[in-house]
Amino acid sequence: MKLCYRGVNYDYNPPSLEVRESELTGTYRGRSMNFSYVSHVPVPQPVANYTYRGVSYSTNVQGQIQPPTATLERLPVFAGRVAAAGTGLNARRHLLKDAAEAHRVNIQQSIQHRIEVARAQGNDQLLTQLEAEMHQLV
Repeated sequence: MKLCYRGVNYDYNPPSLEVRESELTGTYRGRSMNFSYVSHVPVPQPVANYTYRGVSYSTNVQGQIQPPTATLERLPVFAGRVAAAGTGLNARRHLLKDAAEAHRVNIQQSIQHRIEVARAQGNDQLLTQLEAEMHQLV
């Protein structure tokens, strides 16, 4: 079909769908009618990675579940110490203590990096502030 839009001519070929008659019949305003449906409509399925209750899986284009790809499992940061500490309140105390220690070490590393950058830039005012902050942490 030849069409024209704002002076530009182009050919338009609408997609053709295969329609089939259904066994379903009905009545509308006193007249019987037959229903028809499209025999094949491609429905794209999402391709994504999902996690359900800690188990990872992925889906493909056909909507089928694929086995998980080989990935490195990440263990919790404090898994070894928590298991050794036992259960209950002691485990929670050890976990909180370890988390606080890890947080303090990360802050010290961040401040140390900022001190090195301040020295490289020759920023003496920032360097004195960062050194004072480092002494407060220790």
